[in-house]
Amino acid sequence: MLIALLAAAAAAHAQQPPPAALQAPTGAPRSYSFDAAQERLAATSSGMTAARAGVDASRSSADAVSGLNLPIVSVDAQYFRYQKTIEISLAAGRNLVEQAINGFLASSPIGQAVAPIVSGPVNNALGQIPDSVSGTITDNIWRPTLTMLWPLYTGGMSTATQDAAQAQTRQAEAELTAYSDTLGLQLVATYFGQQLAAQVVATSRQNLDRFQVHYDNALKMERQGVLAKAQRLQMEVARNAAERQLLRAQNEYETAQAVLTRLLQESGAVQPLTPLFAQSQPLEPVQGFIDSGRASSPTLARLAALRDVSRSGVKAAQSLALPKVYGFGSYNFNSKNAVLPDPDWIVGVGLHYTLFSNVDRKSAEGAARAREQQAGAAMDQACNDIETLIIRSHQGVETSRRQFMLLNTNIVAANENVRVHTLGFREGQANATEVIDAQVALSVANTQRAAAAYEYDLALAQLLAASGRMNEFAQHVARADQRMSAP
Repeated sequence: MLIALLAAAAAAHAQQPPPAALQAPTGAPRSYSFDAAQERLAATSSGMTAARAGVDASRSSADAVSGLNLPIVSVDAQYFRYQKTIEISLAAGRNLVEQAINGFLASSPIGQAVAPIVSGPVNNALGQIPDSVSGTITDNIWRPTLTMLWPLYTGGMSTATQDAAQAQTRQAEAELTAYSDTLGLQLVATYFGQQLAAQVVATSRQNLDRFQVHYDNALKMERQGVLAKAQRLQMEVARNAAERQLLRAQNEYETAQAVLTRLLQESGAVQPLTPLFAQSQPLEPVQGFIDSGRASSPTLARLAALRDVSRSGVKAAQSLALPKVYGFGSYNFNSKNAVLPDPDWIVGVGLHYTLFSNVDRKSAEGAARAREQQAGAAMDQACNDIETLIIRSHQGVETSRRQFMLLNTNIVAANENVRVHTLGFREGQANATEVIDAQVALSVANTQRAAAAYEYDLALAQLLAASGRMNEFAQHVARADQRMSAP
């Protein structure tokens, strides 16, 4: 019976022995309040550094596409050598001249008078003119130009791209908050887990000390012949069990200390200063936490950002089927030495429309709408899951609070029970089993009280994280009116 009770008390909040990689830290412990531990964790966590870098990258990406509706102005400088063959037709001009001369000679008196004299030489001269002439131009050109391209209408592609970038920034910010909350939960579990382990060690040591006293008294009483050997042996078995429980508790404390030390990336041991705590009064109604969760949960904020990214994807897919309008212009700074077809400057408006694309635009839009529907459904499910988690955590906080307050009363009664049975044992009015049961009940009550405080702290952290109010945990610590005394 004794061994079973002790085992149950120890196993209620026990951890496995530490692996080889979790050796107990050495050196003088460095003390940390919970607030200081939070600051240390935020400063040293590689995960937080990565999450912050993700936010910076997303913000920079959003800034990079913020000017998509502005014109693109570029400068080009080219130096090249070219050769151009030019051919000019002379037949049409020659025919016009011939018609004009012949008409003059035929229609005017002067022309008719001189026609016999000049018609022959004129026709011979005109006959010498070829049908065309050609030439080749070879030159070196230096062509500096200023070019402008202005997207006037993109079918919504520019806006969709900007909206998606802003949504991705909100997603990264929500992921940073969610990771910070997760890290905070891990710190609460580890920090107060070490405090719980310290309380179990203190209870186990007190339990061993008392059993040692009981055993010494039983040994004296046996020698005096007022106590049977069987009852002295019962006390010895109980004392040995208490010793084993203390060794296990010390081992678990070293494990908890090593975990906290590694979490805070300290070279030496860490000693928490903030004790396990609870509130004697219940929290505000659960509906307030549900409302906060709907408005501030980083999980919902991340999913809302993903939904907005999906909506931007729909707009981008729709823009593939719409025309694009753009303005353009170019200016040649070396127009005096330009290639013949090159204008000195040019401005205009262009329209682009893809008649046939190698991408199925309807399928692309359908896929984007499916992703939007997926994101919306995931958000609805997450909202329901978070509300369920808030309700469970709120109930967990209240259950732990009530247990803690009841155990305060139980411990007073258990101490009195130990005192009465100890006096009765010394006077021969109580047997060893009654003393052992009373002492074990006190040890279990002390352990359960520390465990209830730990469960209160952890459930409170889970509640605040789920409702997007993890930053209020320090305020609850400061307002706590029930604190476990330092071991």
